[in-house]
Amino acid sequence: MEKWADRELQYVERSGKIRGKMRTMDRLMTWKYRRLSQKTAIWVATLWGCLCLGLAVAGVPNGTWLSQPQIRFHSSTNTLGQVMKDIQSQNYKVVFLDFRGVSDELQKRVTREAREYKLMPVVWVQSPQYRSLTVAGLIHEARHGDGIQVDDHFFAHYSEREFQSLDFQYQKPIFCSIQPFQADLVKRGRCNQLDVQCYATENFGNCIALAQRLGAVVSLSEQDTFRYREQLGARPFNVFLWPYNYLPPTTQNLFHGVITFLGDIMGRER
Repeated sequence: MEKWADRELQYVERSGKIRGKMRTMDRLMTWKYRRLSQKTAIWVATLWGCLCLGLAVAGVPNGTWLSQPQIRFHSSTNTLGQVMKDIQSQNYKVVFLDFRGVSDELQKRVTREAREYKLMPVVWVQSPQYRSLTVAGLIHEARHGDGIQVDDHFFAHYSEREFQSLDFQYQKPIFCSIQPFQADLVKRGRCNQLDVQCYATENFGNCIALAQRLGAVVSLSEQDTFRYREQLGARPFNVFLWPYNYLPPTTQNLFHGVITFLGDIMGRER
């Protein structure tokens, strides 16, 4: 639990710095600084355009995961609404939720908070083989979500017939998450959304190519491949896990440069 709490505190610190920079940019663009020279105004517009471009090309956010420890942490600190707001503010559409051992009351609260911020709450059924979950058990675990996610553990330990049974019985969307070597285990059209776990730097390019061939979302590791998402272009991506520092390295450097440059100019022109 302490591990997740430490990561949350690091996230709060990082988010505070980024929001502070955004507030600085807002102040620089307010009425107090409207009397800029034409040359300075052109520089401001150009740099701001470059910054927005840097944000736009780094993939298209699709979904992110909240683990059971994260859910418990945000519940205990009364920050479930804030984390959903933060996720939604980065243009994610789906939040995958690990509800193992989580009470019905808390599950309902988490999914309600997600929907409040226009996120689709999907129950991520983690390691079902260790709990000997049947298809009926899988469906029961996802009872409070708007969809179910079965991952590489499911496809490694459950048969095609069991997946067909899940597909037949479960009336909500099915999200599938696989490792690259499991591509042949997933039949086309069975999953409402498929993602490929591109969690390792090695063969990252091949993993992206596989996801494109399968028409799948690229899932990135917050600890590793997330920093390479600028290679995705306009492809959709998931990130495992939340929280993370959502600005790519080059954009962070550009943002810092823009803020410093504008601060110097405003200091000279005031």
